[in-house]
Amino acid sequence: MGDDFAKAAAKWDANPFRLAMLQDLYAQVRRACPDLTGRTVLEFGCGTGALGLRLGREEGAGLIFVDTSPAMLEVLRGKLQAAPLAGARVLEGELPALPLEDASVDVVLCSLSLHHVPDVEPFIRQFRRLLTPGGLLLVADAMPEDGSFHAPATVPHNGFDPVELAARLAAAGFAPEPHSVFHLLQKPDANGAPREYPMFFLAAKAV
Repeated sequence: MGDDFAKAAAKWDANPFRLAMLQDLYAQVRRACPDLTGRTVLEFGCGTGALGLRLGREEGAGLIFVDTSPAMLEVLRGKLQAAPLAGARVLEGELPALPLEDASVDVVLCSLSLHHVPDVEPFIRQFRRLLTPGGLLLVADAMPEDGSFHAPATVPHNGFDPVELAARLAAAGFAPEPHSVFHLLQKPDANGAPREYPMFFLAAKAV
């Protein structure tokens, strides 16, 4: 299986539009989790780890980074080699196959990753399995869009209806909170025309 992010990984962190979104997402995570000191955060689809590393270094969280892209994780490992983060774990592979125990994390963070997952329900159940009772699942993703966000590539989901996603979470043992649109991500489409894509944030407690 190829690495869809191999060409993009080296320049991933240099994208100003992505950096602007991450700044707003960081603020959302901090509001949802005012005190992350000593708490274990699993970042699913971590990419180069820009958000998780900040939560570890500035907020005192313990990080488990998970991704299927070797190229993205190579960039992350380079960052950790240059500036180690105590206790950080980097795991490559599909979530169900990784050595992660039940009720072993306090927060699962899933940022613009869920739309790459063909069958969402099994992953939601995995998130619930991994979270401690009362733990939080934090999802950030695109509102429904016309497919231009990734064009000319295609992905399993062109965004999500957050109300419908909240219903899926409730069916899997979560208590979702009302979602919010936290950022308009600016991105040129396949023809170079500027577009704005609303990003939503949804927090759900494991019950």
